[in-house]
Amino acid sequence: MTVIEEWTGRHAHALRTALRLTNEAFADQLGISPRTVTKWRERPEMVPSPHLQDALDTFLSQASPDAGVRFAANLGLDHRRSPLDHSALSQLNAALGDLARALARLETEDPERSRAH
Repeated sequence: MTVIEEWTGRHAHALRTALRLTNEAFADQLGISPRTVTKWRERPEMVPSPHLQDALDTFLSQASPDAGVRFAANLGLDHRRSPLDHSALSQLNAALGDLARALARLETEDPERSRAH
């Protein structure tokens, strides 16, 4: 899960869009005016009050996994990394080795061709 040390308007806007809430619905849930939510979008460097920082932390912690992924993606922090498939990696390494050997064989069979490249 993404942890925000200090919320800014950029983070709040990313959370609102990740939750798929309108400015009005987000503001209502936070107990603030919709104009404040609009200001966060317009002034991404703006830092909400400590009380709102806590409320935003709570919203993020209660967000669905899908909303958490959207939030991270909105911030450019895409946390969805594919697990490393060691079998596929071994197959790829073997194929690269085969390709390197085939290329070396071609260069040995036709020295003129290898100089042209």
